[in-house]
Amino acid sequence: MMWKMERKTEINATDKVIAVLYLILGYAFIWIFTSGTASWSLSAFTLFYTVVVLGYLYSKGKIPEKESWFWLAVMLMTGLPIAFYSVFPVIQILVLMAVAAYWTLSAGGRLIDAGRTSGFVGYDVWNALGAVPFLNFLIQGKVLLGMAEKVTGENLKKEETGKNAAEQEQMKNGKISTLAAILLGAAIVIPIFCILLPLLSSADAGFEHLLGGVSDYIYTHLFAFLLRMIFAIPVSCYLFGLVYGSIYGKNTDRITGQNIQKTRQAVRILPMAAVVTILAAVCAVYILFIGVQGNYFFSALAGKLPEAFTYAEYARRGFFELCQAGVWNLLILWFVNRLAQVDNKENRWLKAGNILLSGLTLVLILTAAGKMMLYIRAYGLTVNRIIPMVFMVWMAVIFVSLIVRQYRRFSMVRNCVMIGAVLFCALCVFPVDHWTGIYNAWRFPG
Repeated sequence: MMWKMERKTEINATDKVIAVLYLILGYAFIWIFTSGTASWSLSAFTLFYTVVVLGYLYSKGKIPEKESWFWLAVMLMTGLPIAFYSVFPVIQILVLMAVAAYWTLSAGGRLIDAGRTSGFVGYDVWNALGAVPFLNFLIQGKVLLGMAEKVTGENLKKEETGKNAAEQEQMKNGKISTLAAILLGAAIVIPIFCILLPLLSSADAGFEHLLGGVSDYIYTHLFAFLLRMIFAIPVSCYLFGLVYGSIYGKNTDRITGQNIQKTRQAVRILPMAAVVTILAAVCAVYILFIGVQGNYFFSALAGKLPEAFTYAEYARRGFFELCQAGVWNLLILWFVNRLAQVDNKENRWLKAGNILLSGLTLVLILTAAGKMMLYIRAYGLTVNRIIPMVFMVWMAVIFVSLIVRQYRRFSMVRNCVMIGAVLFCALCVFPVDHWTGIYNAWRFPG
C-alpha cells in the first residue's frame, strides 16, 4: 500500500552549531552598520559568511555546484576590496548582499535550471532574496529548540510508518533539548541571584566594589547590545532560512522551470503583424534620426569637434539620452520577443527586426562612446567617466549577443549576466583612481 505522509527531519549538533553561528552573523551584520566601521568589517563579514556556508555544506556531505565557485569569486571580489577601496560603496554593498544570497542558493544546487545561471535568473534572484529565506524564516528557532522540521514524503512503505510514528511520539514525550534546558536553568537562577548577590555585597566591601563595576559596565553596554539584538535576530533568521533551505531543499521548488515555461507560452498573445509593425516603426525612427544627425553624431568617431560646440557641451548633449535609448531598445526587444505568438527561430521577419534594431542600437552606443572618448582626450579621465564607459561595453556585449543568437542558440542571459559580473568586479578590484591619475599625468604632463 502506498500513500502520502509526513516525516520529520533529524536535527543534529551541526545544525544547532550553525544556527548559533548565524546568530553571531546576524549580530555582526547589525553591528557593522551601527559602529561606523563598515569598510573593513564588511570584508571580515564576507569571509566569515563564506566559511560558515561552506562549512555547513561540507558537514552535510554536499559538494558545492561547479558554477557556485564563480559566484563565490564574484562575492569575494565585491566584498573584500571594500576594506581598502571603493568606487561606489552603496551600490557595491547592495550588489554584495544580492550576490551572497545568490551564491548560497547556487552552492546548494537550488537554482531553477539544474544549479546553473540561466534565463530564469530573475526568478532565482527572487528565490534567493525573498522566497526561500522568508518561507524558512522560523526554522532557526526550531533548530535551536530541537524541534524537528516536518517535510513531505511520498510513496513510503507501510512498515516505515510505524517507526516514524514511534519517533514522533518519542519526540513529543521525551526529554527537552539541551538549549531549552539551559534557558530553563537560567530563568530559575535569576531570582536566586536577586537574593544572594545583595547579601554577599553587604558582607564584603571588595565584593560590593566588584559588583558595582560589573553593574556599571552592564548599564553602559547592555542597552546597545540589546538594541542590536532586536534587529540581529530577524536578520539571523533570514540568513539561516536561506542556507537551510539551500541545503535541505526546503521551499526552494515553489517556482519551477516547467511552470515558468507554461506561463511564458500563455502570454504569447501578440500577433506577428503587430510585432513586425512595432519593430519596423521603431527602426524607421532610428534610421531617420541617424540619417538627419549623421554628421553631428559621427564626428565623435572621427575625433572631430563640431563647430559651435565646446568639448563639454558636445559630450554631455545626448550622451545619457543615447544610453537610455539603448536600455529602452533592450526592453522593447524583450517585450516583443516574449509576447510574440511565434518564436524568432520560426519567423524570419522577427529575426530580421531583432537584428536591425540591435544593429542600430550598437550604432548609438558607439556614438555615445565616441563622444565620451573625445571628452576624455580633452579633459582627462575620472571615475565618473569610466563607469559609463564600462556600462556601454556591457550594453554592446548584450546587443552583439542578441544578433548572434538569431543564428545560434545559446544561453544569452547566462553569458551576459556573467560578463556583467566580471566587469563589475573589475571596477571593485582595480584602483580606478590610481589608474586615472597615471593616465592624466601622461596625457597632460604640464
